[in-house]
Amino acid sequence: MIGYNPFNKFYPTSVGNNANTAQQIKQYAETAARRRQMGLEGDGAPEDSFAAKLKKADEYLASGETCGAEDSIGIILRQMDEPEAGGHVTKEVIHNGVRVSVTKDAMYGNSITIGGSAKPDWIQVNTSVGTVNIDLNDLDSLMKCLDMFSPEDINAILRKITEVRQSRDAMQEIDNMKNTPVQQAEDKEKEEE
Repeated sequence: MIGYNPFNKFYPTSVGNNANTAQQIKQYAETAARRRQMGLEGDGAPEDSFAAKLKKADEYLASGETCGAEDSIGIILRQMDEPEAGGHVTKEVIHNGVRVSVTKDAMYGNSITIGGSAKPDWIQVNTSVGTVNIDLNDLDSLMKCLDMFSPEDINAILRKITEVRQSRDAMQEIDNMKNTPVQQAEDKEKEEE
């Protein structure tokens, strides 16, 4: 692109930090070779440089190790430290505007708490990544965080919510039937006998 300049020359526009990636890699390789010749340890690249990140990615790929996690909760759990005996480690993240608290406990296992309302109605769901605590009065938060779980865990969570709602509806129907005039009359007859 030729911009307005008095010399009418071509000056490449720079785009972000990776505009000169090839030059960065070349400079990194020259610096690393020079340091090796001088007998210095390390490659001299700053930790946040593109070349250092590329080197880490190559080392990770060469190690043969894979992440193994298919979901964000699994990745968070892998990044957390292991708890000491009898202790726990907690990490809180904000995902799509919702607070998600992930706890690794040496005694009780992993627990994930999503959202929470002023009057919580908690249920627990066992998943492959641990026990998920869900507030039935704050299902909007859960819906925003479903992409953090594997498809199997999403099915388990939705199945549990459906079971709880169906059982509560059935209990409500039973209570309503007890309050009907016919049921009240039958109960009165049983008391009189």
